[in-house]
Amino acid sequence: MLACALAIAFIAPASSAVPAGALTRSWVGFSASSPVASPSKQHQIKVLTAVLQNMRKNYTHLRSINPGAQDIFDYQIGSLWKRGIDGSGTTVAVIEGWDDPGINKAVDGYDKDFGLPNPQIQTIFPSGPLPAKCPPGMVKLGSYGSCAAWQGELQLDVISAHLIAPYAKIVISATPADSEITDDAASQVAPPEIMRALEYISANHLANAISISDGTGESTYSHGQEEITAQDAGELSAAAAGIPVMVATGDCGVVQNLAVANGQCEDTSGAPDTAAWDDSPWVTAVGGSVPNLNSTGQKAGPDPLWHQGVFAEGAGYSAVFPRPAYQNGVASITDSPMRSVPDITMDARYGTSEAAPLFAGVLALATQLNRANVGPINPALYQIVGPAGAAEGIADVVKGNDSTRTVPGFTATTGFDVASGWGTVNASTFVPSLVAATRAKGQEFLARHEAAAKLIQIENSIQLSPTDIPASHSAYLLDTGFLPGHPVGLYIDNQLITTLTATTSGYVTYMVNPSKLKLAAGSHVLQLKSMLVTATRAFTSS
Repeated sequence: MLACALAIAFIAPASSAVPAGALTRSWVGFSASSPVASPSKQHQIKVLTAVLQNMRKNYTHLRSINPGAQDIFDYQIGSLWKRGIDGSGTTVAVIEGWDDPGINKAVDGYDKDFGLPNPQIQTIFPSGPLPAKCPPGMVKLGSYGSCAAWQGELQLDVISAHLIAPYAKIVISATPADSEITDDAASQVAPPEIMRALEYISANHLANAISISDGTGESTYSHGQEEITAQDAGELSAAAAGIPVMVATGDCGVVQNLAVANGQCEDTSGAPDTAAWDDSPWVTAVGGSVPNLNSTGQKAGPDPLWHQGVFAEGAGYSAVFPRPAYQNGVASITDSPMRSVPDITMDARYGTSEAAPLFAGVLALATQLNRANVGPINPALYQIVGPAGAAEGIADVVKGNDSTRTVPGFTATTGFDVASGWGTVNASTFVPSLVAATRAKGQEFLARHEAAAKLIQIENSIQLSPTDIPASHSAYLLDTGFLPGHPVGLYIDNQLITTLTATTSGYVTYMVNPSKLKLAAGSHVLQLKSMLVTATRAFTSS
C-alpha cells in the first residue's frame, strides 16, 4: 500500500457503519446500491457539465489537486458524463485495513473545490467490529501499514473512485489484521481478512467494482506459495459473481517493499518481485502512468510510466501463478510461462494505490452503461479491446521503465509490453468498447463459470478414507489449501467437534471415529470451516 498524507479533503452527508452479517441485501437489477432518491439524469448532467466548465476555466489552479482535473481530461471522462454515464446505480468498494471516521468531512472538502456531488458512503466490517486499539503488528509497520497509514490510504482510494464515477455509491470495507492469530508480517501488511471481505462483498452483491491498494511482494510471505494460494478463494468469489477486482502493482518498481519495512520502499527485495494479490489471474493488475497534458489541460502526447526517484510502478512476472490463457496472445512478448503484470495503467502520482481505484471508477461507468457487471474483464481486455488499440480506447504508454538503481526492470514500448500492459485508457471510447466486447463474445460469462467451478473444487476437496465407515472403525481425513497456522473448525452435522490448526504447508488431518463421537448410524455431513474456505464432505457410519 501507499501511505501518504493527502492535502485534500472529502464525502457525503452520512456514512453508515454496518457490522458483519447485517447486510442481506438482495440483488436488484444491475445495482449493488440500496434504493435511494436520486436527482434526475438531466440534473446530474447539468451538475457535471458545470464541474467540467470549472475544471477547464480554473485549470491552472485546479491542476495541482491530485487526483483531479488532469485525470478527467487525460482519460476523456467528460464526454461520458455529458451522456449521463456517471456511475449512477453502481457501487464501488474499497477494501481497507482500518476505517476513517473523518472520511465524510474530507470528501466534502474535496468536492467543494470542483463542485462535485457528495457520494453516498457506507462502511462495513466483514470481520466484526474493529478492536479498541490498532493491532500491535500493524502499529510496528509505522508509515507503511499502521492503522493511521490506512486512514490516509482510505481517503485516497475513496476520492479516486469518486472522482471518475461521482454518482456511484462507495462502500468502505474495514478489516484489520490478526483477527484470528498474530500472523506474519506479510499478512499484517496485506491481511487475509481483506480476502475474507472480498468474499463477503461478493456473496452479498455489495459492489460492482472493487479496488484493493496493496503491493506486498510474493517473496516476503514467510510460508511461501501455500500462504498466497490459500487466499485464492477471495478473488475467485468476486470473479464468479462477475465483479471486477483491481489491485495496485506496488510502488517500488521491479522490486517490492519487504513486509518488515516501516516505510514505503525503504527496505525492498534484492531481486525482481511482484505483488501477490495483483498476480492472481482473476484480478486486473493496475500499474502506474502519469497524465501528459499541457498547461491548458490538452493532451500533449502519450502518458509515460510513473517513475519518481526511488518510486516506480510495479511490473514483472509472478513466481507463483502461471500465465493465464488470456495472456497466450502476448506470450511472444512476455516470453515467460508465468503471469505478467500490470494489465493496464492509470495515474499513479500518489502511487499505484491511486491508479487502482481510478480504474475501478472507470469500470463503474462501464457497469452503468452495461446495466450488468462487466467482470472479470481480462479476457475481453486481452482478446478484443487491447489488440484493437486506440480504436477501442487503449491509449498506448510508450516511454518509461520500472528499473531501480541496482535491479534492471522493464521498459515501455509500442503496443503491449510487460512494463505497462496495454497502456492506459481513453475512457470515452474504452467504456463502450469494453461493454460491447463483454456482450459480443461472452468471455466474462465463461470466466465466471470457470471461477465458480474452481470454487466448488476448493469447497469439495476433503479427502476421507473410507467414506462409508464401519462400526468401531475410523476414517482418515486430509485437506489442504488453508492459511498456514490458522484455525480450522471441524464440524459434523453442524456441531463443532474440534478446532484444528493448519500446518505451515496449509493442510489439516484428523481421524474420524463415529463410535467415539457417538454418531448415530446413517448419513452425516462433515465440514471444515476456516476464515476463507468452508469445505464439505458427506459420509456414512454404521
